[in-house]
Amino acid sequence: MNWIEIYEKLVNTDTGFELDIDEKLRSTQFVADILREMGFKVKTGRASHIAVLGDPPYVTLIGHLDTVFKRDEPRRRPFTREGDIIRGPGVADMKGGVVVLLESLDRFLKERKSLSIAVVLNVDEEVGSPEGRFDHYEMAEKSLFCLSFETGRKDEAVVLGRKGIASLRVSIIGKSGHASIPNSGANALIEMSDKLIKLWSLSRGDLTVTPTICSSGYKINVVPDRAEAMLDVRYSDIEQIKDLRLKLEDIFHDKIIEKTKVSYSLELKRPPMKKSEKAEKVFELAKERIGKDIKGLFVSGGGDAAFYAEKRVPSIDGLGPVGRWIHSPSEEAYLSTFESRVKLTVELLRVLEEGSRDQ
Repeated sequence: MNWIEIYEKLVNTDTGFELDIDEKLRSTQFVADILREMGFKVKTGRASHIAVLGDPPYVTLIGHLDTVFKRDEPRRRPFTREGDIIRGPGVADMKGGVVVLLESLDRFLKERKSLSIAVVLNVDEEVGSPEGRFDHYEMAEKSLFCLSFETGRKDEAVVLGRKGIASLRVSIIGKSGHASIPNSGANALIEMSDKLIKLWSLSRGDLTVTPTICSSGYKINVVPDRAEAMLDVRYSDIEQIKDLRLKLEDIFHDKIIEKTKVSYSLELKRPPMKKSEKAEKVFELAKERIGKDIKGLFVSGGGDAAFYAEKRVPSIDGLGPVGRWIHSPSEEAYLSTFESRVKLTVELLRVLEEGSRDQ
């Protein structure tokens, strides 16, 4: 099976967020079988196919097999190819990246001499890796480097750093009343509106606090007695979270509508992927060898490589094919970028193998 056939089969395999972990692991077993045929020992983790070749410490290659789309999306919108453009659910995020990972390994292993390699492919990344993170943490303890295959960036840039992700949930309890009497009851929606503006204004530099979901009320002539909101939080350092918690206490202490009660919770979803000096050096050497000027970026989006960076494992991300419109029905990836991504990955593995021999 060549890589374009693997790509089509993978995109046409339903791995949307509505399917449970076991179902997605079963339907993607053929990917684990490909790794087994390459010589890897393969096992099933809590939410991942985990493959190892050699003894730790490993250079660990990671990706995710799930998508953000509803059940049966591949049936409604299967893999299509139109010239350089490939479309279908997850073609860029990140089934294309998984195919780059497999093709790169296939080429590198034909020349491999000593490098120990692990592969972790989880199926719950798009819901925050609630189970997959434990597989990643387990392998991070056995890893000396991490390569991740999220979508490549414009001009084939890679990712050397990412923000962390947190979610803020706010609940306000008020008191219902007749809407024709403005001061009737205690309007939870007004109180929430004031809080959301103040929370949004906390965004500064690398810290962003963005309201994304809000609900309140049930009838136009009734003062709402409840309001709920969710906010997306991105941060680059844990100190920002500590400072944010103090500011939240101040914001929620003051009220503009008496008799309302406010509660909230701040949950850390993913740590930041901090830049690593070693990762930058490996990247610079690899791109020099292939003779291509590629940028290394710090980006806002989170990724599973952060679990490795948290354990101080140098990490490089964004090694998948270049694509755009991810998480939408218009998602597409560009076939012309596959070969260059594979060449870069193979060269990164060569550099890391040389480094492992020197240790």
